[in-house]
Amino acid sequence: MKLKKSYDQHPRARYLSVGIISIVIIVLGSILSLSMFAFTNKNTCLDKPVTAEALLASTMNSGCPDFVITDSNSTKADKENSGVVTVSPLVETQPHEGNADDPAIWIHPTDPAKSLIIGTYKRAGLGVYDLAGNELQFLDQDGGMNNVDLHYEFLLGGEPVDLVVATNWSSDRLKNRDPIVAIYKVNPSTRRLENVMGDPIPASMGEIGICTYRSRATGKYYVFMSGGGGPVEQWELFDNGRGQVNGKLVRSFDIGLRTESCVADDEFAYLYVSKEDEGIWKYGAEPDDGTSHVQVDTTGTGGHLTADVEGLTLYYGSNGTGYLIASCQGSSEYVVYERHGNNDYLTTFRILAGSGIDEVFETDGIDVTSSPLGPTFPQGAFIVHDDINDMGQNNYKLVPWHEIASTVLGQ
Repeated sequence: MKLKKSYDQHPRARYLSVGIISIVIIVLGSILSLSMFAFTNKNTCLDKPVTAEALLASTMNSGCPDFVITDSNSTKADKENSGVVTVSPLVETQPHEGNADDPAIWIHPTDPAKSLIIGTYKRAGLGVYDLAGNELQFLDQDGGMNNVDLHYEFLLGGEPVDLVVATNWSSDRLKNRDPIVAIYKVNPSTRRLENVMGDPIPASMGEIGICTYRSRATGKYYVFMSGGGGPVEQWELFDNGRGQVNGKLVRSFDIGLRTESCVADDEFAYLYVSKEDEGIWKYGAEPDDGTSHVQVDTTGTGGHLTADVEGLTLYYGSNGTGYLIASCQGSSEYVVYERHGNNDYLTTFRILAGSGIDEVFETDGIDVTSSPLGPTFPQGAFIVHDDINDMGQNNYKLVPWHEIASTVLGQ
């Protein structure tokens, strides 16, 4: 009633309102026309979500849109009807600004329910979370971190400690110098990370991926770093006698293309590396293993991967069993292989919304554990980066492994 009375008092408002409505109709008509154009050209145009503005700009520039507009509800329905198995997260971490990327799971030595999720933020640092997703610690004093991994029972000062290593993203991008490896130990009493980095370990060729390895043959600990231009470096970690960790380069080889993620199998002494645009390769993990390798899977014809191939992780089962899992950022899918033998392909799955938690899109890093983590995750958990989170800042989602085992693997 107040609006109508306002019109009576101010007749020009009617014309202004009609003009606005006309403009809205014209804009909506333009978007509908562009959507129909994209649909009729779907054989020559990519099918990725994007804003209408980007679609309009692309269409005007090239005559064919680089993307088409998709609806989130139809996207979910398409996934459910595509034949790809789906699961849902049970927990998500508290969002934090800074561009999340890669998680790692730390298992508490005496109380698995007190285990931690450690996640990188490229422009901020490292976040430490409990299994309910609450942030317990955030380390921003050492700069942004890209990838993270950890290993248990490294002897430091004669005492076994659990080491966390991460590639320091901002040391290269913000301070105009080579990136370095950040090294921490986990304090099991406080469930906090403590810096134990000794002399800087330079990632001299711009490495951004990192993974740990402990040799069964020698008992030595290593970190592998994979780089934006193809190099892979292997560094041996050792106690420098001052309560800190130093490293020495023991191996370096170039695999030719952009790599980010890697994971090493302690039992079988293998190193897996993902080439973002091509697939997954397997190398020997010992320092003297050279450069011989085999291809596990490809993004090309006959392969099961979609570029970019990002995160890699290993699920350790008993007696050499288990799984190699890869994340495909371009399709928001996770691909599962046998851990043993020739790494035969098993299945592909996605993570849709559930338990009041949103769907997962465009995952970078992943991690998994087969260790029981208390009543919420009695058979372990699968942790993924979610690049498009409904709470604004991206975060990490946790899926109970028993749901994947039953729904995805049919166990």
